[in-house]
Amino acid sequence: MPQILNVAFSRCTVPSQLMRIPLPAPRRPRALGVDGFALCGDIYGALLADAATRPLFTPWEGWDAEQLSRWLCEHPGVGLVCRDGSLAHRQGITDGVPVAVQVSDRFHQG
Repeated sequence: MPQILNVAFSRCTVPSQLMRIPLPAPRRPRALGVDGFALCGDIYGALLADAATRPLFTPWEGWDAEQLSRWLCEHPGVGLVCRDGSLAHRQGITDGVPVAVQVSDRFHQG
């Protein structure tokens, strides 16, 4: 059995102890990244990430303006959104946070 600092532990001890540590409350992003992706054929999805610190908030299936708008309403404080060229994403952002500045990222400028 391995030892660190003269404390014996098993391979299950460390993960079980890590799971006991409370996670910090999720931050409300001020800058949000929204990007769509295609898996194959007609299956699409979207990813939301904090544009400043880059942790992923949520992936979901589809490019749904209503779903994005609802998420933005449930997570107030977004003032800047870096998005892809999707019209559904543009509409979802406009409906969810009308005052947010929308920026098309460098990969989607046309």
